[in-house]
Amino acid sequence: MYKLKFAAVFLFASTFAGAQAVTVGTLSSVQNGTTTTITVPVSVAVPPVTSSAASPALATLVVNSAVGNNDGKGILAAGAAFTTIPLTKVVSDSASGWNWTTNSYAVPVTGTYLIVSHVRLLDGAPAGIGYGQGVNSTNSDDANFFWSTTVGLRNSITNTSVVQLTAGTAVKLFMYVDSASPIGVYSASLSIQQLP
Repeated sequence: MYKLKFAAVFLFASTFAGAQAVTVGTLSSVQNGTTTTITVPVSVAVPPVTSSAASPALATLVVNSAVGNNDGKGILAAGAAFTTIPLTKVVSDSASGWNWTTNSYAVPVTGTYLIVSHVRLLDGAPAGIGYGQGVNSTNSDDANFFWSTTVGLRNSITNTSVVQLTAGTAVKLFMYVDSASPIGVYSASLSIQQLP
């Protein structure tokens, strides 16, 4: 008759070619006064340790204009021409890509970007005037240029787009107003966020 008895539990580990052998215990068997010990090894596959480089930070820009006053001028008088909007306060620029002279942002890395821009006209713009704004490397009407129509007292326009941009491309916020008389811009903001 065999009598099995759990004698001891001990652990040890050794690494060989990415696998780890672990002894989880021993079993003892006693028969006719003779003790036989059986060791039960278990192999566990453990992937080799690799160093992982940290992902680079994603590019972020947040910039806006100083708020104008309702003196009829604002920060810019936009008329029947595509006009770059001056943005004077950098809130965040992780890649140091903002150019104060051209009011443009040099894209640091080729990739996909979320762009959100906002323009508010001076209060009291006449109703029925078409105006629009966009963010691009050239001041022109394209698929990402957004149009609206003034409704009277207060008017603002927000434009959101997801675009593919190439490193080194300089983009800027600009607008157009369908009016013989320029319309003042009260404030503006631009946010550019690289997507993973």
